[in-house]
Amino acid sequence: EPMFSSTNKVAHTEVIDLAVSPEQVRDFIMTPERILDYYPDPIEGGVITAGASIYCRGKAGVSLLEVLPEESSDELVVVKVTTALKLKAPFTEERIRAAVFFTMIEDWALTETDQGTRLTKTWRDINKARLKFMPMGTIVRKSAIKESHKLRQSWNQQAR
Repeated sequence: EPMFSSTNKVAHTEVIDLAVSPEQVRDFIMTPERILDYYPDPIEGGVITAGASIYCRGKAGVSLLEVLPEESSDELVVVKVTTALKLKAPFTEERIRAAVFFTMIEDWALTETDQGTRLTKTWRDINKARLKFMPMGTIVRKSAIKESHKLRQSWNQQAR
């Protein structure tokens, strides 16, 4: 287990109104193509375990997204994101975890609305395995704001 420096706090929260049902949002969270809609500099993604884990790769690295079933419910999908840099295929849970750069938790809180879903997405508990000097909280916050805009646009288009 690598030594982690941890922030154990909320880095950012966004409220995103979607014209998508909560069921569809839950499906989208574990659909690589939907995550790649907003993933930074996306290249490819794939399902590792259906409904439980996927990977998404961009120019900077590859992320493993895993649902934490013991923390999740119909109204809240809790996802652990493990990101590795410069990792080559094949992308497996074990290989991504072994090359970890940082991890964080994403809370996807889903509230049904007349228009679809109010998604309250929280990025929290950032843990860095390497490059301790990098201000990951700031980096995550800035990318979360950009990602939220892209997520809203593309997921609403998918719903039509």
